[in-house]
Amino acid sequence: MIRSLRVVTVLIILIITLLAAEPIDDKINFLPEKDRAEYFFDQGLGYYKVDDQLKALNSFQEALEIYLKRNDKANIARCYNNMGNIYNNISMYNKAMEIHLKSLEIEEELGEKKGIISSLNNIGNIFKNISEFDQALENYQRALNLSYEIQDDKSISITLNNVGNIHLCKEDFENALEFYSRSLILKEKLQDNQSIASTYNNIGISYQGLKMYQKALQNYNKSLNMMNLLQNGNGIATAYLHIGIIHKEQNDTKNALFNLEKALNFAQNHNNKQIMLSCYNLLSEIYSEQKDYYKAFTAMKLYAQLKENMVSAQTQKTISELQISYETEKKQNEIEKLQTDADHNKLVSKRNDLFLIILVIILIVVAVLGFFGYFELRQKTSANKIIEEKNVELTVAYKKMEELARTDMLTGLSNRRDMYQNIKHETDRFERNENPFTILMADIDNFKKVNDTYGHAAGDYVLTSISKLMISFMRKQDIVGRWGGEEFLLLLPDTDLDGGKKIAEKLRKRIKNEIINFKDYSINITVTIGVSVYDRIHDVSESIKEADKAMYFGKIRNKDCVISTENI
Repeated sequence: MIRSLRVVTVLIILIITLLAAEPIDDKINFLPEKDRAEYFFDQGLGYYKVDDQLKALNSFQEALEIYLKRNDKANIARCYNNMGNIYNNISMYNKAMEIHLKSLEIEEELGEKKGIISSLNNIGNIFKNISEFDQALENYQRALNLSYEIQDDKSISITLNNVGNIHLCKEDFENALEFYSRSLILKEKLQDNQSIASTYNNIGISYQGLKMYQKALQNYNKSLNMMNLLQNGNGIATAYLHIGIIHKEQNDTKNALFNLEKALNFAQNHNNKQIMLSCYNLLSEIYSEQKDYYKAFTAMKLYAQLKENMVSAQTQKTISELQISYETEKKQNEIEKLQTDADHNKLVSKRNDLFLIILVIILIVVAVLGFFGYFELRQKTSANKIIEEKNVELTVAYKKMEELARTDMLTGLSNRRDMYQNIKHETDRFERNENPFTILMADIDNFKKVNDTYGHAAGDYVLTSISKLMISFMRKQDIVGRWGGEEFLLLLPDTDLDGGKKIAEKLRKRIKNEIINFKDYSINITVTIGVSVYDRIHDVSESIKEADKAMYFGKIRNKDCVISTENI
């Protein structure tokens, strides 16, 4: 009897202990559920503004889980809308489309017309980014019709501007000009000075495409004046750049140099690398035409250094790590949630069983505890099985993202990161057999003119066509990679300098004789190739730089040529 009382006492103490053992939440978890969701949502907006995409995505996901639990459809759509924009920004277009379609479905269910307009514009933006211009226009047109229906001037102006962007991408400058002009009228009515200044710039681009240089200059100057009032350094740099380009096209070298130097100065002050890159390239062309080869080479060298920085291995690594981190963290969170749910269910089940034991009869304590142990074992086995399955999914996702991280998305070639690994492999082989290997640095000549003349879609087609040609031309053991932009790096194992020069010359002639047919255009392409050899005299990074220098030396001299390190 005394022993039985002791058992009852121990059980009562255990129950009290379990009831008191509530987890200690942080301050955020003490907030009401609705406030907690808004906290995470605002946190996501903050991370988005400072361009921390991964943290922004995680914060919106936290908010979304609460809104889903509350079935708060309006805020669910808000979360989807922002998450879709993040996926679009990091080029995960399929995921972005999936998320924005969910947002659109909810907005249509709620009859929230402003939300529908926003979702349609975002879907149009995705189609624009993947060069599906007809689908983009279809969504923009639906957004525009609905904007007119509710008479929302801001939505109308935004959508008109988006339609103008599509026509500009298609090089339909007349229609682009029409839609930008209609958008400008509404922006002036709304007194949105920043948007007005940007639209003047777009109108200038349209006039420039129509070869109406005087009107283009007028609009660029309007944009420049407004950007000066707004103290928008990037906008000022953009206006000076476009003014400089027009003067260059009109062979007004003096004004072209003046405006390009201005653009470069503002771009440097605001660290706008894309404009700096354009300025260096244009200045190099002008100085080369003036036969001032020292300044031309200096500008081209700065161009090359900046380009190297912009598409450096670290940048590629950061992008890849962002994608891998997202997939990995997503799967890991699912696993941790499953584990937490399993532990919580065990705790609740244990409390209920203990209460039941005391309320029914002490004599069946052993039987009930035995049943609880069996139930707990089954629950643990089930949870472990699910966790194991999720771990397999996590491994597959990680391997897939690693593969993507090694491949250039446009051409399917090895990217910069993967080429470094291949070169490292060759240096290891060199240590064993001392067979030299050759590095070719190939750059498409006058590639900017291809984009300017035929459009960026043609430029992408040229890049993919040249990539396929290189792969078909090179030997089985050779490796072709996209080094950045219109630049390719070719690795030739077991090849000395003379052998590398011969292969490079054959490749140059093969590309020169190739006619690339895009739509109704026949495009001829030439390349300049720099050649260097790794033979222990220099380290491998020096060999890459020497091939790069040889290639740029060829650019300054003639283009459409092969230059080896011995020629410099």
